[in-house]
Amino acid sequence: MMIAKPLMQGTQVGKSMFKPGDTAGGGQGQTVDGISAAGMEALAYHIHAHLSLFYRGRQIAIPAGIGIVAPREAGTGFVGGGSAFYWIHTHDATGIIHIESPVDRRFTLGQFFDIWGEPLDAGDVAGLDGKVRAFVDGVPYSGDPRAIKLRPHVQITLEVGSPLIAPPAYSFPKGL
Repeated sequence: MMIAKPLMQGTQVGKSMFKPGDTAGGGQGQTVDGISAAGMEALAYHIHAHLSLFYRGRQIAIPAGIGIVAPREAGTGFVGGGSAFYWIHTHDATGIIHIESPVDRRFTLGQFFDIWGEPLDAGDVAGLDGKVRAFVDGVPYSGDPRAIKLRPHVQITLEVGSPLIAPPAYSFPKGL
């Protein structure tokens, strides 16, 4: 049995490869995939998921500030503000995805990548080219990675290229 590693908000899991925030092709305040950006977070539907990304066997950090327009870091590795928040966003580089929506609606990993402005398909994850293998809660996922549902405490692992690494297991911070 694998022991889950604790996630600590404001830290980073993996090597830095991407700049914080959305790319120019991602969410800049406009509606993306039917998901709006608003001045504050909404909590009618409030869950958290986790995304791990490996490229050629090395873990890559999911950047802070995805889905936060003009992200402002509080100096602790945690993005606490910005000019607007999408319903799907990251506050830090732990891989925790915050889903905070004003409507009770289910979201997918593809929507997260669209807000980020990065590609996601069977041969490309955020510009990292190679065969993509997806795991959901440690179990191989054979469908389109864009269709993976963001549900409470789901742990998604995307591996690009070889070698394959056993999908990690994390424990969420208290309150998330």
